[in-house]
Amino acid sequence: MKKKEDLQFVDKVIGSLRKTATEIEEFRVQAALGKAEAQDKFEEVKKKFNLFVHDSEFKIKGVKEKIDELNAKFDELRVQLALGKAETKEVFKKQKKQLLLTLHDIEVKIKANETLNRMYALTLIEIEQFKIQLEILEQKFDKEKHEAKDTFEKGKKDFHTFIEKIKEKYGKKKEEETKLEHFQSEISEAFSHFKKAFSKP
Repeated sequence: MKKKEDLQFVDKVIGSLRKTATEIEEFRVQAALGKAEAQDKFEEVKKKFNLFVHDSEFKIKGVKEKIDELNAKFDELRVQLALGKAETKEVFKKQKKQLLLTLHDIEVKIKANETLNRMYALTLIEIEQFKIQLEILEQKFDKEKHEAKDTFEKGKKDFHTFIEKIKEKYGKKKEEETKLEHFQSEISEAFSHFKKAFSKP
């Protein structure tokens, strides 16, 4: 039964990774087309992520582990996501910095707890996606900076290659039990490459 559950879990994560890659691509294209001002796009992204965080919080109600600290961090995150509109690049950078610090704390707490690690696998992917969207938005605020399309294409290609490797590695394990301890760190590593495609050179 454990093996079947592991495979279903891996399938779910792979599906989420594919969806994330598609959404990041769509978000990048929209931002490049200038369909909305950077400030408005930032508000839109914060609201969407806030709803996701709200949904995630309900999942931990039934977990008996000591997760008060995590709850407190989620509360802190939601307050930050509800902050006023970032009218200037400076305000955006300040909000981004605070969001990244809180997200880091949440990630550490989730990864350190085996039950939460599995329960929040998809949450961690959403967090990584949100962080990449922040990088894209920073470029949009930074109007004089042009996006390097070839760098993005390479990042996207590497990310898809990684998804296939994960599928191969965890989806077809012959052992009795699929080893998932390194799963999250591998996913984080893949996202870090993707993120570099948007970071300042």
